[in-house]
Amino acid sequence: MRYLLLSYAHERHLTADAGGFRKLWELGAALARRGDAVEVLYPRLPRHRPLRDVPSRAYGVVDRRIARPLTAYASMLATALTTRPRPDVVYFRAGLNVLPLLLRRGLGSRVVLEVNADPLEFMEVEGAPARTRRVARWTLALSARASDLVVAVTPGLARRLIEDFDVARDRIVVIPSATDVAHFTPLDGATARRQLGLAPDRPVVGFVGLFYRHQGVPTLLHALAKLRPGMPRLGALIVGDGVMRAEWEALARTLDLDDTVRFTGQVPYASVPVHFNAMDVVVAPFTAHRGETSPFKVLDALACARPVVASDLPSVRPLLDSGGLQLVPPDDPSALAEAIAGLLADPVHRVAMGWRGRGYVERHASWDRAAALLAEALGRR
Repeated sequence: MRYLLLSYAHERHLTADAGGFRKLWELGAALARRGDAVEVLYPRLPRHRPLRDVPSRAYGVVDRRIARPLTAYASMLATALTTRPRPDVVYFRAGLNVLPLLLRRGLGSRVVLEVNADPLEFMEVEGAPARTRRVARWTLALSARASDLVVAVTPGLARRLIEDFDVARDRIVVIPSATDVAHFTPLDGATARRQLGLAPDRPVVGFVGLFYRHQGVPTLLHALAKLRPGMPRLGALIVGDGVMRAEWEALARTLDLDDTVRFTGQVPYASVPVHFNAMDVVVAPFTAHRGETSPFKVLDALACARPVVASDLPSVRPLLDSGGLQLVPPDDPSALAEAIAGLLADPVHRVAMGWRGRGYVERHASWDRAAALLAEALGRR
């Protein structure tokens, strides 16, 4: 089968290694390993480049604030429509556009739309205007109904698409997010800390992800402030970047955490496993209003055999089966601090949790498995 995968971006602070861009390339590489023909279209923008060794083409984008989204979608559409030979399947992630409708008509290919988050919940948490949220709802409904197959990354998203957006049940398949179990591998914590210039025997906790409000990093910072009096050597790595960085750094200063917390910025993909492995405990402190979205960074942490303390949300709860996860109420610094302290005090339990998590993602959360589930779903249609 011949796949065309569309990667798009118009947020200036995001780089090629961020979130969904990386996921698309990983899926493409997994499909290629199955023997399928794959091509990825990606934006010709600073810091964007091919991320895996699969055929690819760059489409032009005008790198200006207003022109950036308009030209990204227009150029991606034009490039896709000129693809020869014609792809059997066009795959991309939902956004503020109606490209599935246009591509289906223009190419005659089957269109697969991945819905990895509820855009309405996300936009509400991030403070988007009501008009923007209305446009998001309209475009998602139209795109999902126009697609031949909709990939929902959580069961909750599948239910939302059926109940609130009137998408036919038989056109939706749930394919959870995955991780690269060959890239995210365990490493001795002391060795990882040395590589990052940290004391090898210093206890370290941390967060990895894009800096959006729904990530809940302030809850982690307040938890660290509660822990520090009894654990003066405790360190924390906050890995990533985004719109909330300045505000979160200011909060850390207000809480007098300068000697505890290191904000690393977005680090190269190659060094993300080292940062995970430098942490004794990985924290995913999502807010209660995070909504349905894929906690794929939790999978990366589990692949590194690191135990994770995460907010108890419907989209995260299925990963409790991994054995590598401990859930706490969202937006509760005291509960988070207690969970972190408990794991730091029990290294035997902590290590056992990490290895159970590693085994789980090897069995259930590889990109090869995700590609196989997609091929199976398309074969049924």
